[in-house]
Amino acid sequence: MGKSIHNSTILIVDDTPENIDILNDVLKDYKRKIATGGETALKIAQSGNPPDIILLDIMMPGMDGYEVCKRLKSNESTKNIPIIFITAMSEVEDETKGLELGAVDFITKPISPPVVLARVKNHLELKIFQEQLQTQNILLEDRNKYITDSINYAKRIQTAILPDEKAIRECFPNSFLIYHPKDIVSGDFYWISKVGEKCMIAVVDCTGHGVPGAFMSMIGNTLLNKIVIEKGVTDPAEVLNLLDQGVIDELHKEQSGASFDGMDIGLCMVDYNNKLMQYAGAYRTLFYFQNNELKQIKGDKKSIGEKKKELKFALNEITLTDDLVIYVTSDGFIDQHNIDGQKYGSKRLREKLSKIYSLDFRKQKEILEAELENHRGTQVQRDDITFLGIKIK
Repeated sequence: MGKSIHNSTILIVDDTPENIDILNDVLKDYKRKIATGGETALKIAQSGNPPDIILLDIMMPGMDGYEVCKRLKSNESTKNIPIIFITAMSEVEDETKGLELGAVDFITKPISPPVVLARVKNHLELKIFQEQLQTQNILLEDRNKYITDSINYAKRIQTAILPDEKAIRECFPNSFLIYHPKDIVSGDFYWISKVGEKCMIAVVDCTGHGVPGAFMSMIGNTLLNKIVIEKGVTDPAEVLNLLDQGVIDELHKEQSGASFDGMDIGLCMVDYNNKLMQYAGAYRTLFYFQNNELKQIKGDKKSIGEKKKELKFALNEITLTDDLVIYVTSDGFIDQHNIDGQKYGSKRLREKLSKIYSLDFRKQKEILEAELENHRGTQVQRDDITFLGIKIK
């Protein structure tokens, strides 16, 4: 339960007994402390039981009210105590000086009791509200730190399951990876596995980003390992069909009719022995260059786990040649807006890839990241971004 204003303590600072008696009577419903000079006022304010508000006269012998206010506002322990000047000094300059020193109000003598009561009540209520707000902010900061620490720990777990770029280069020496989560953890992930002489690699874009997307990425990674590594399935289309059913089963959609949660994916299988690459996609397009010509294979229009669409994923095949360069990306790069609300777009991406596909892959990565940064400008990143480039040799 919040503090009542009538439990508040008011410090009355005045060197005139008649004025103290008047204010004492007006404020009889509050706890009161009295100081007849500036030095005493400072000692009371800086004690272990400071007042909640101070009514301060200006014209006092020795230290005047302005100096008392200045010292109180310069002290860390007393700077937040509201000060109301109550004085016979009524010129605009006097009031301006008091407010500039940090007072919250200025009341001229002779006082009007209803006005004093109303002003004191308002400033005490405001002080209590500010203290409650500060307490809530501290609680929120603590809670936010706890949540952020938990998510950072989740990031370490998610990072641990992702293959490092060294694993990618063992299968694909000429390659690059751009991976930029929107939040601490990502709904995008990339996956790679080697089965005999076949290398399989995928870029996966799960529903949502942040924590929900990260949970989906864990499910997707686990299912891919189970299908490919444990069961030995290497046909990309069949992998996607099994992954589709696996996501439905894991989320119990058959029974619950849950809202759509799933993933889009581009999956490649490279068979070096048979000079063959196979591709299957769920809403993800494969861009590739062969014989200096840009081509693309569009993914099927069904997301993994999309129960309402009954569709078997198609298998696409490309004969390996020494000049084959492929690109698979989540939609974060293409859908990024600039300051004018324009997406980067797939047309612009195809044009950029046509200019850089023959360059060293480290240079390609630098160019694409700079291109995205220049397009985004001051706009926030709107989605997770994963972009994979490979030259098949």
